[in-house]
Amino acid sequence: MVYKSFRLGGLKLSVNADRAGAGVAISFSGGAWNSFVNKVRGPRPPAADAQAQTMPAAAAKAPSTLEEEVASQYWYHTIDLGNGLRTPGQFDHGPLIDRYQLPTSLAGKRVLDVATFDGFWAFEFERRGAAEVIALDLDKPADLDWQPALLARATPEQLAVRFGKGFELAKRELKSKVQRVACNVYDLHPDKFGMFDIVHAGDFLLHINSPVKALQNMAHVCREYAIISDVYFPELEHFGGMPLMEYRGGRDDVTWWRFSLAALQQMVKDAGFSRVELVTTFRYGQRNMPENMHHAVLKAYK
Repeated sequence: MVYKSFRLGGLKLSVNADRAGAGVAISFSGGAWNSFVNKVRGPRPPAADAQAQTMPAAAAKAPSTLEEEVASQYWYHTIDLGNGLRTPGQFDHGPLIDRYQLPTSLAGKRVLDVATFDGFWAFEFERRGAAEVIALDLDKPADLDWQPALLARATPEQLAVRFGKGFELAKRELKSKVQRVACNVYDLHPDKFGMFDIVHAGDFLLHINSPVKALQNMAHVCREYAIISDVYFPELEHFGGMPLMEYRGGRDDVTWWRFSLAALQQMVKDAGFSRVELVTTFRYGQRNMPENMHHAVLKAYK
C-alpha cells in the first residue's frame, strides 16, 4: 500500500493506493478552521451522550402544564406524547424507523434497549407488542465514560444532574410499562437481568472507551439477535477495506472513536455473534442541521 498525507494549515489531504484501488480523503482541523465552522454553524446543541447539561439552580416557577414541563428540560429524542405534543428532541428518529426494518410484531419477545436516554426505542419496542422491555442507562454523570481529567473539571452543578427525567415524563404520558434500570453496559451480565430475545443499542459505541467490551456484554445476554446502529466515517474506507478506527481520545463531545463501516461490522462479529448483516446505511443529522452523518444499521445473530 502507498500512503501519503499533506497538510497546509487546517487542510489535510491523504492519498492512498494499493492493488484494490486508490482513494483521496480531505479533512479540516485546527483552531482557525474550527472557529470558522462554529461561526457558520452557530451554537451547537449539547453532546448526545454526555447528558450532564448545566441546569439553572432554580426555575422561576414550577411548570404548571405538560407543555411547560416538556419545555423545561433538554431532550435527546423526539417522542410523540399524543394530543399533538412532541418533545423537541435533538434527533427525530420517527421518519427513520422504516429503515431499521424492525418486525411489525414483537409479541412475546423480551427486549433490552442499551443507552436508552429518553426511551424512544424502548417505547417503540413496547408499541410493537414486546412482552417486556428493559431500558438500560446511567443515573449520574460520574458514571459516564469521560476522560478522568474532564470529569475532574466538572462543576458540582454538572455532577448533580440526575439522568432519566425525560424518560420518566414520557413513560407517564404514554402509560408505558417499560422498566428503566441504572446499569453501566460494562456491568451488564445475565445474572443481573437475565437473557433477552432482542438487544438494541443505538449511537453510543463511539462515545465509550471500550466498545468491544460493551458489545461482548450485549452478546452474552442475547438469545436471538441484536440491532446495532452507529455513525461511521466513509473516509476511513479508502484503505483497501481494512477495518480501521481513528482514536479521538474522548475529548470532543466525549467521542472516543471514528469507525469505518468495516471496523464497525468486524467489532460486532468479534463480540460473539455468529453472523452480522448490514441492514442499511443512510445519512441523517441533528434537528435543523444538515444530514451530514453516515449511519449504519446492523443485525447481529447469535
